[in-house]
Amino acid sequence: MLERFDQAARAAVVQARAEARSAGQAEMTSAHLLIGLLDQPGEAADALIEAGVSLADLRARIPRSPAKAGDELDRDALALVGIDLDAVRRATDAAFGPGALDHARSRRSGRIVPTDDFKKPLELSLQAARSFGQHGIAGGHLLMGMLDHRRGAAVGLLAKAGVDVVALRADVVRRLSAAA
Repeated sequence: MLERFDQAARAAVVQARAEARSAGQAEMTSAHLLIGLLDQPGEAADALIEAGVSLADLRARIPRSPAKAGDELDRDALALVGIDLDAVRRATDAAFGPGALDHARSRRSGRIVPTDDFKKPLELSLQAARSFGQHGIAGGHLLMGMLDHRRGAAVGLLAKAGVDVVALRADVVRRLSAAA
């Protein structure tokens, strides 16, 4: 289905993966895709901005994953084998920048898995495009897919940000109709 996505819609999907990784999460949700859309020029970003949504606010509302149990470095165990964790951190920070040791550890797994909450809006975006008689999927169609997935993380995020989701959907429909 991604072959039907225009450049901005594809870029939003790529950005969603980057957003999940940046938040330290191993899974992508529709909330990450929402941020990806807002980061791309087009009718979706325009409608979101007009609704009062900002990239900084959405990013701040995405929870950051704490280190998993057993994932933290064990200072005492390292000391038993003669390794001073504080010295390692200082040397790593000096060579690679502040927080480099923790950043490298957080990227170990690398794979970001799309959840059903991420996939459902993609499916619904195809239905949205068809309803406008269009074959390609643009950012506006992706946003409609998210808004039509009422129980999705994106809708919850927008509601917490104080956005009138019904009015936003009507604005997206108006924009897509004008573009058709």
